[in-house]
Amino acid sequence: MAGMSVTVLCPAGRRVNVKVTPNTSILQIIEEASLKQGLNPDQYELKHLRRVLDSSSNVRHAGLPNRCQLEMVEAPVLRSPASVSVHIATESGLRLVHDFPCTTTLWEILEYHRENSGVGEEFLPPVESGQEVVLVYAMRRITCPELAKVTLRTLGLIGGKCMLRHSVQSMSSAGCQAHVSSSLARRPVHHPELEEEEKLVVENDAGGHSVAPKYPVPHSRKEENYHSQEMDVSMEEIPDMPVSAPPVILKEATPAVPSHSSAECAVPLDLTTMSSPQKMPPPPKVTKLKSVSHLVNHQIGDHNAIVFSMADAPPTLTGDEDDAFFQLTAEEVRRLYKEQRRALIELQEAPLLTKSMRDMEESSKVLTAMSRYPITHLRIHFPDEHVIQASFKPTDLVADVINFLRPFLACPTADFSLSTRHPHRTLSPSTTLVAADCVPNARLYYEGFPAEPPYLSEDTLAKKSSYSGACSSLNSMNTTKTRPLGISDKGHTLSEPSSSSSSRRKEEALDLGTRPHASDGRMTGTVPKVPKWFKVGK
Repeated sequence: MAGMSVTVLCPAGRRVNVKVTPNTSILQIIEEASLKQGLNPDQYELKHLRRVLDSSSNVRHAGLPNRCQLEMVEAPVLRSPASVSVHIATESGLRLVHDFPCTTTLWEILEYHRENSGVGEEFLPPVESGQEVVLVYAMRRITCPELAKVTLRTLGLIGGKCMLRHSVQSMSSAGCQAHVSSSLARRPVHHPELEEEEKLVVENDAGGHSVAPKYPVPHSRKEENYHSQEMDVSMEEIPDMPVSAPPVILKEATPAVPSHSSAECAVPLDLTTMSSPQKMPPPPKVTKLKSVSHLVNHQIGDHNAIVFSMADAPPTLTGDEDDAFFQLTAEEVRRLYKEQRRALIELQEAPLLTKSMRDMEESSKVLTAMSRYPITHLRIHFPDEHVIQASFKPTDLVADVINFLRPFLACPTADFSLSTRHPHRTLSPSTTLVAADCVPNARLYYEGFPAEPPYLSEDTLAKKSSYSGACSSLNSMNTTKTRPLGISDKGHTLSEPSSSSSSRRKEEALDLGTRPHASDGRMTGTVPKVPKWFKVGK
């Protein structure tokens, strides 16, 4: 972000260009612009678009782009400097707290704590020791040369509290940022088959050609240097080979191995020459997991209610994907581009709808959902991982669900509510399930008293079913009580009409489109009335 600048529109109508960095505070921009125009910086604030910026923030945290337009507006309250409560967190876990004026430099703050706080010499080591003090505030590193120049007001602090991270580093490691953790390394995945292949030694066959293992074996730096000396073909003769790839010995031309898929293969191909085309390794066998828990299904009341625990659910087996998995192929990019173009055309060509037309469309969606799904399935999750699964009608109210849950609670008279997540939305008791977008199924969450378990009564927990039993009960209801109607991408729609009815509707639409207006008497085909006094001459 070198060479970053912002343009400040002053109250007199003049524009001031201020050069900034990501660590420049908003207060510094106000003071520099006010100094050029002869204004009092304590009377103004900066405004970006419709947002008033915090004077204690900096350019990085304010989200200001390069060459943005800022406006100086009059502050509702005059900004008056006050003392700042400075908290210094050391590497040993010690926290030093004291109030300082906003004009105090950071070096004066360190000297005050060295003399009055009882810290050792390592808190502020001398220059001869080869170490220096580093303070970090809002991702900004301040080293020894800057400590005597930077004041609290320079950081945008004229009141309130602040936290500074203190660390002592050697002069050689000045470029390392203090108190910033390194990125977590990816957990290695052990493959027994790969380890066995890596242990195999590459032997020469009878023809003298080198035979490569199924999977590439990582080479050490010495082996790479050895192979680079023996390479017969230069990198210029291989245009498709990336430069970062390890050197490969090519002794003779080999026929190309056809690819099994258009996408990039997750396992890199070995380009070492072979006497015969090597077959691709067979895909790993996928074994179905056997059901760990037995099918235990106990209904606890009406609405096919079942209580179970999510702790009994089998663990989800997820493996680490390779970086090639997240890279889009050319076909996927073309498909995404076509979908975006189609969505943009639909938005541009969509007709304007009045409020009554929008209400009618919403009501039609609701009626279609009610006819498509006569039953909606709900799962009410409690904070202790217990779940009550029940079935309701789309026209039932949220209050009916709340009253249904009360007999199963440890405290039936408790005041609670039901909500959804992503986004978080508390459901009103007077709302129907179809209006609350809980059709055909929904996941609701219990919120309210009591704040700690148990939430369900002992009698309810005694009839707890297994996770597999709850899933099988839900699948059985889905297969028997759904209607063979279609669903579109935009919402719930009925099935497509038959061919005869669709053709009839097309003919009617064509007839209506070509039929002339009834107000035109010449085109209606009706015979006009002849007045009595009119006589046709011979």
